[in-house]
Amino acid sequence: MKRILYILLCLLGIGCSDFLEYKDNDKIIPRELKHFDELVLGELIKKTTGSEMMALDFMTDDIESVVNPLDGSTSRRETRGEYFSYYTWAKNNQLDMQQRENNDGNWASFYNKILMCNILEHDVSEFEEDHDRVRTRLLGEIAFMRALSYYYLVNMYGEPYKDKEQAKIALGVPINKAISVEKNIYKRAKLQEIYDLIEENLLNSIDLLKVGDQANSIFRPNVNVAQLFLSRIYLQQKRWQDAKDIASVVISESGASIENLENMSNYIANKINLYNISNKSILFSWGKRNRTPLASSHSEAGHWEVSQSLREMYVNEETKKDIRGTAFFDEYKPFYPKKFDSNKKVCYDWCYRIEEAYLNRAEACIELGGTDNLEQAMQDINIIRRNRIEGDYQKITMDADEARKILRDEKRMEFCFEDCRWFDIRRWEIEIRHKFHELNEPLAGNTYVLAPGSPNYILSLPLEVQKINFEIENFERVETIVNE
Repeated sequence: MKRILYILLCLLGIGCSDFLEYKDNDKIIPRELKHFDELVLGELIKKTTGSEMMALDFMTDDIESVVNPLDGSTSRRETRGEYFSYYTWAKNNQLDMQQRENNDGNWASFYNKILMCNILEHDVSEFEEDHDRVRTRLLGEIAFMRALSYYYLVNMYGEPYKDKEQAKIALGVPINKAISVEKNIYKRAKLQEIYDLIEENLLNSIDLLKVGDQANSIFRPNVNVAQLFLSRIYLQQKRWQDAKDIASVVISESGASIENLENMSNYIANKINLYNISNKSILFSWGKRNRTPLASSHSEAGHWEVSQSLREMYVNEETKKDIRGTAFFDEYKPFYPKKFDSNKKVCYDWCYRIEEAYLNRAEACIELGGTDNLEQAMQDINIIRRNRIEGDYQKITMDADEARKILRDEKRMEFCFEDCRWFDIRRWEIEIRHKFHELNEPLAGNTYVLAPGSPNYILSLPLEVQKINFEIENFERVETIVNE
């Protein structure tokens, strides 16, 4: 095998032509599959900046802005500046409250993963022998991580998917097939091209991972998580029957199980978070988050909290015995989510769980319609509620509109702060209203509205990309402030 040089770089944006200066201590020369095994784990699965997608939570209805009263008992410090523009869906979402540049790192992070996928796939494919099926597994893992990267990119920077005809002309994100850093100026591919590329990679990943060496670890991509992501893609495209079918495969074949009330109670009693290695619902775990800004002191004057509308979903009369309110949020700081903030039995900070397969199938069944499908949808919703609510947990309805609302509420409650909510708001075109109070005027404030169909569902391109690539299309966002 030819000598291979990997330059471990941070790709600033598609179209960037800068190479890092060569240094001996920057290179890895893999000669065996086990070396590539470590590269895939380190460069694709474990490696993150820590900030991926953190800003997305601030665009949802799960976070609110709070100003403590001017009574002398609190600090007058302002902690909301960094994410102000995301919270208000500002016309330029990369300027903070003081109008300073706050560059979005998601683009660079995921395109860096795509570049590494291309390089690793090319070089792993050069191995002719595959006695232990390690090469096959690695190629399956690489295909999955490429699909995952494009999924997040297109759902942040591409137009929302409405239907196949719209997707043929709507703009997605650039496709990069290069196996080195090249001096190219990339343009956006059509939205349908991106979804076809993601589906192709997921199907390829599933085929390879089925016959490859079995890593048997939630810390490596596997058949089950590839199938779960495929159900996401089918839901995005409104391919309801396909989504139902593949979600059913995950449920029946993964061997994963919904965490039950007893285990959830044990986590609470022992101060163990949902993301832990004993949790049998986790299909795949990767990456690392920065500490959420919601962890800032409650005594700070201007700060962020878990929204009251979300917290009330766990404590109203109907769901007063819903254990998630205690399991997902700190008992003494109910404004702070704790799913992935613990030193006990930790997993990585991005996890995909079997519960999503049940709710994906429920959504597909509701949209397919018919008595049998609605009954299946309610069964899937109720099996999660049975493992979350002490006492009477069942929801019963044969009305599609009511079932849809139940499903959407349940998914919001189950997957808050797990990367789902913003993407669901975006594809369901839910209107969100945010109130923002000035630090020195806690009783006054402005209201910002994200309206259905708004161009602000699409994030601006990172500032570095806009400065480097003058040909790539950047969607024009609008002002969201309203007078009430």
